[in-house]
Amino acid sequence: MAGDSADTETLVADAAGTPLVRLLAVDGVRIPRIEAGNRLTLSRFAWVRPLGDELIAETSLGGAAVILEDPRAAALLFGFGREQPVLDAAAAAGLAIGEALEVAAVLHAASVLVDPDQRRAEDEPPLAVWEFHDLLFHVRSRRGRHPNLVGGTYRFIERIPPAAAVPLARWTESVELERPDHERLQHEDPPLARVQAARRSIRDYGHRPITLAELSEFLYRVGSVEDLLVQRLPPRAAADSIEFAVRPYPSGGALYELELYPAVRSCEGLAPGLYHYAADRHRLELVSVGSKPLDQLTAGAAAATASEHESMQVLIVITARMGRIAWKYESLAYALVLKHVGVVLQTMYLAATAMGLAPCAIGTGESDLFAQASGIDYYEESAVGEFMLGSRPSPGPLTGRSAGTSEQSVSGQEPF
Repeated sequence: MAGDSADTETLVADAAGTPLVRLLAVDGVRIPRIEAGNRLTLSRFAWVRPLGDELIAETSLGGAAVILEDPRAAALLFGFGREQPVLDAAAAAGLAIGEALEVAAVLHAASVLVDPDQRRAEDEPPLAVWEFHDLLFHVRSRRGRHPNLVGGTYRFIERIPPAAAVPLARWTESVELERPDHERLQHEDPPLARVQAARRSIRDYGHRPITLAELSEFLYRVGSVEDLLVQRLPPRAAADSIEFAVRPYPSGGALYELELYPAVRSCEGLAPGLYHYAADRHRLELVSVGSKPLDQLTAGAAAATASEHESMQVLIVITARMGRIAWKYESLAYALVLKHVGVVLQTMYLAATAMGLAPCAIGTGESDLFAQASGIDYYEESAVGEFMLGSRPSPGPLTGRSAGTSEQSVSGQEPF
């Protein structure tokens, strides 16, 4: 077997015929010749996980995986947690040297085990810049290097009804928002090219906080639902139909799994607290008033942008209802979520710039704090993005609105 080209599936057994490992390859791989004195170790991109009643060893470096059919094979793999000769690892695992060499060769063919030179190369460019989870996420959310289905497979269509296009009202207290005048916006808004050129991240705010009317218009521009469409599902589905909500930004499959939660610290006309934007009704539902988790959430956002927590006006938390997007998409559901977050953040920047407000996207946040502040299950609807919003420090020429300001004169802004 060693030195040969393997088919897409190759089985290695011991002398008694007991299966030890099974190599699964996307396109077939070459199995190297391994000697007893060869030193091997685990790739830093390798992982082991359950697959039914078995364990599977995989890596992001190649298009192959190894089913660990026997505990001795798993023990051998465990022994290579540190670099050592195959002979030493075989003895500790209770395998004959010939059996250990065949198992090690299969694991090496799948890039789960690597030699010392290969391991050092993993810490040098170009691999050095890839963290374990980044490369895994990249490989498994795109086609190739794995046999998994990718795309709109509707994998839960027969098991789970699709999540609602917009969440049902979950909180009793709410604030009705005024819908903006589209005709006025068309006359007052600056040209898109000017807005794009003026877009900056701004972390300083004016003495007058953002108003409820401004927040209302901003939310309407970014996330409002103007129409609901219904599509019938096939008879085998777990539900009769699925709804689609039309929003101002694009979304994979028109599923629109993202929700907006303004965490308000200072807003003229609106009490502080955590709110949910009910996009179909253009209302703010009061989720919770001040709490320690909410305070920690906003303080963390301020720290992430090196800005003053006391001056923060509104933090908008973007959440994802994973059941909505994963119901249809396989392998790339979370990748789509992150793409959608990027689309929404850009939409927020453009809307805030056109309105003369101060916008700033945040690179990271703590999803557990949002779950604690909102009472929403972490796995059902989790925070995936954050965006700070407030009034600008001084008026400027962009829109003619009193909240506007010249980009060149704003302190606390980033050049991006």
